[in-house]
Amino acid sequence: MKKISVFLSMALMISSSLMITTSFTSCIDDEDSLVGPVDPQNNGDENSNYQMYSFSETLNYDSQKSSSGSAFSASSRQAVPATSSTADFCVGTQGQYGTFVCSPNASLLAQCYDANGINYSSNKSTKIQNLGNVDIQDYYDVNTLDQLSVSSDYLDGKSSLGVGVNQLSSGQVIAFQTSDGCKGVAKMSFSKVKKAVTISGYVAVPKNSSLAK
Repeated sequence: MKKISVFLSMALMISSSLMITTSFTSCIDDEDSLVGPVDPQNNGDENSNYQMYSFSETLNYDSQKSSSGSAFSASSRQAVPATSSTADFCVGTQGQYGTFVCSPNASLLAQCYDANGINYSSNKSTKIQNLGNVDIQDYYDVNTLDQLSVSSDYLDGKSSLGVGVNQLSSGQVIAFQTSDGCKGVAKMSFSKVKKAVTISGYVAVPKNSSLAK
């Protein structure tokens, strides 16, 4: 009986030891999961030419209000009115062309505002290209953005309508290059009910810009 008792005691001790070890390992795993992956939102990556920034903004598009935040300023990474001198690309919607992103000087944009009695005009140009459903993280590098070559797409394939992309859907990514040299990518997420689009991505601002800081 004594031998059986000793064996039982030893078994209980080993079992207890294993439980403690398992519990400790589980605690480490939970702590690691709380830390999570490195945050990809990087402000400060740079090379000799550019300073890179991340952004996430919601643009409201309404052709009855050119003073609303329906445009994006790349250098300041902010939503601005379509009429702002700092607007680099604008968003809008039109029945025939769907939801679109365009250069501020696109004639389609002026037509949409004119239809509501708003006299809109802009001479500012931006190259815009639809990259489709790509992984935006592939552009998470200042050197990649520096070497990015943006070729202009035209709204509905017609140069007469201006530079931009239309019939966009959520999840698609556009590349852009502004007249002041900013280069970037933006992923689109639309809310047709609210007439809004959330854009998130990365932009490289030339170091000679006062906003590259």
